[in-house]
Amino acid sequence: MERNWLARAIFVLVLIVAACVALIPTFIGTEANPWAEKINSGLSLGLDLKGGIHFVLSVDTEKAAADRLDRRTDEIRIRLDEEKIPYEKVKVIPESYAIEVELKDGANKELFRDKVIDYFGDLKKTGSSGNSYTLTMRDEYVQQLKINAVDQTLETLRSRIDELGLKEPIVTKQGENSILVQLPGYKDVERARSIIGQTAQLEFKIVAEEKDPLGEYNGEVPEGISLITGSGVTPEGTGTSYKYATSKDRAKLREFLKDKAPEGTEFLLEENVLADGSKEYKSWLLDRRAWITGDMLTDARVSIDQQKNRPYVSMNFDKTGAEIFADVTGKNVHRKMAIILDEKVNSAPVIQSRIEGGSAMITLGGNGDYNSIFQEAKDLALVLRAGSLPAPVTFEENRTVGPSLGQDSIDKGKLAVSIGFALVVIFMFLYYGFAGLIADIALFLNLLFIMAAMATFGATLTFPGIAGILLTVGMAVDANVIIFERIKEELRAGKAIEAAIESGFNKAWSAIFDANLTTAITSFVLWEFGTGAIKGFAITLLIGICSSMFTAIFVARVVFNYFLKAHIKMFSHVK
Repeated sequence: MERNWLARAIFVLVLIVAACVALIPTFIGTEANPWAEKINSGLSLGLDLKGGIHFVLSVDTEKAAADRLDRRTDEIRIRLDEEKIPYEKVKVIPESYAIEVELKDGANKELFRDKVIDYFGDLKKTGSSGNSYTLTMRDEYVQQLKINAVDQTLETLRSRIDELGLKEPIVTKQGENSILVQLPGYKDVERARSIIGQTAQLEFKIVAEEKDPLGEYNGEVPEGISLITGSGVTPEGTGTSYKYATSKDRAKLREFLKDKAPEGTEFLLEENVLADGSKEYKSWLLDRRAWITGDMLTDARVSIDQQKNRPYVSMNFDKTGAEIFADVTGKNVHRKMAIILDEKVNSAPVIQSRIEGGSAMITLGGNGDYNSIFQEAKDLALVLRAGSLPAPVTFEENRTVGPSLGQDSIDKGKLAVSIGFALVVIFMFLYYGFAGLIADIALFLNLLFIMAAMATFGATLTFPGIAGILLTVGMAVDANVIIFERIKEELRAGKAIEAAIESGFNKAWSAIFDANLTTAITSFVLWEFGTGAIKGFAITLLIGICSSMFTAIFVARVVFNYFLKAHIKMFSHVK
């Protein structure tokens, strides 16, 4: 018995020391004491306690479906060219998730059905008339595509926020198309919006200099829009000229260019910052086919142009991207290749020769100063590394929690825990005497173990978490009350104190276990299906249940045995 008690006592003491060590980073901080981070990163405070940024984002799943439809349209054109099936046009019908394909007279319709319609499993033929066919995306595919868009956006946002190095952010799905983002302790709202909200869809397309729809335009040019002659090279390598449009009014320019791009091409705009700080937009006519996309990137980082002393983003492609890049640049020497980010032309450099090695660069900044350009390049490299969003996002909620509100919550939480703890301690001692003191010791150790466990496992303490701790305090005392009442019953039955304690703990065990098990099941359900504050409450409660059972049954028993060895009278008031 003596040896068994000593082993238990040593085990409890070791746990107490370990818990104290685990809380060192929380109390002294890791920034001023980096060595403490080797223990753990300390107990993190949630947004409601620490302050920070709260976003609710809405994912434009309709745009994700429309983009996929556009890509399918390009793929159908490529497929038609590969199979040598002549066609008049391939046109998107966005309102019905459909694509209209019009073949030329004499085209092999049987070949079209076998090599195009049957090739794309997500499309089905919903109509035909003469040489015209309507291919519609299947409903189940559209629904799954929208679900995937939200899930992919969620994972991409997590990757971007991880790149920021923030501690304990919350990024979770909310409803069907919304995502909740909380950044405790982060204050730069504009930078957070830029990094989180940027779609970062990167594409490389060839400039269609051989086509000149604006040069052929005979209508009236709206005021504020200028048509300028540019020079280029055709796919055959001969020189050519074409018209492009410029304007300071982006919306007016986009409206003017609408429906003027020939089949298989599109107009996109380049934004230039003038010396006076105003912006001017320039049109580029591009092949619709994107040869290189952002998902082919393996790395993106900030580099410095030594000649101009300006930051830029350098990118490396994977094996497939490098091979395609080398092949496309080799076949389009002296032509322009546009680098497009979020449907805006970043630049359109002339391809001087075949480019091996699979690398490219993006310049930025306009007339900005070095520091702002460097920060812009750094953030762009971050979002490119993390990956593009499959669909644009809209900020539905944008809220900052100031440190004053957070500190007020902390102070009220401390006060609530302190008052609750003090009242329980006083009541237990007054009602149960020295036995109540044992419950108070177990209660104190319970709080110590809860905080240490949360710090060790990197949990975040929130205001609902404090409520969970308060509830745990009551549950821990409840277990002790059950044990003490059982012991008192055994003493009234005439048993000696040692036998009464032994029997009291044994008989109370099933009731304590059942009560805590049912609460744990409820907590697990809240943790599994809840979000945000509910999840924080559930995690804290689960940790508290485990800790309270250990302290009420194991630790209290060790202290009881010590009091018996010291001949300290307990339950002397029982008659």
